[in-house]
Amino acid sequence: MDGTHTRLGKHLERTDMTTTLESALALGADMVVINVFVGTDNENVQLSKLGMLATECRSFGMPLMGEMLPVSVMPYHYGKGEKEASVEQINKDLFLVSRLGAELGCDVIKTQYSGDKEGFREVVEGTPVPIWLAGGPKGKNSDKEFLEMIEEAVQAGARGVIIGRNVWQRKDPREMIAALCGILHRT
Repeated sequence: MDGTHTRLGKHLERTDMTTTLESALALGADMVVINVFVGTDNENVQLSKLGMLATECRSFGMPLMGEMLPVSVMPYHYGKGEKEASVEQINKDLFLVSRLGAELGCDVIKTQYSGDKEGFREVVEGTPVPIWLAGGPKGKNSDKEFLEMIEEAVQAGARGVIIGRNVWQRKDPREMIAALCGILHRT
């Protein structure tokens, strides 16, 4: 539902609505997604945008996914750096943004995995709606390492994945999709 930047942009946190819920409904959308970056200078705008869209979605029965990212993981998420915060801080931040997204009206939260199974389990257990994993930047890790990370996050309670480049930039995207489905449907 929002955007207006690319990975080349200098201000990734500045997003505006790019379409309307009415347009999404006309196209037959089953769910809409909004980006919400928490801890940025324009956090108030981000949260207001989420609240307004959540209100509108409820009135039309449209499920809403909030891509909730704390500022502590944004450089990593966009492939512009590594996670610099401690895993403990990232877990605290993920807990905050996931819970906040649910409280403001998201039906599903899309966010990063912290890399800490027990800490992420607390994030999941403290969020009253399902959490789905964002795939993050295309890493240099092997297919096996990537799938192990997904499996660990699912064991911690993640209920789904939303993965783009870590599928289609792999040597065999179909094999990766099959492996991800296997992880999600056996746990």
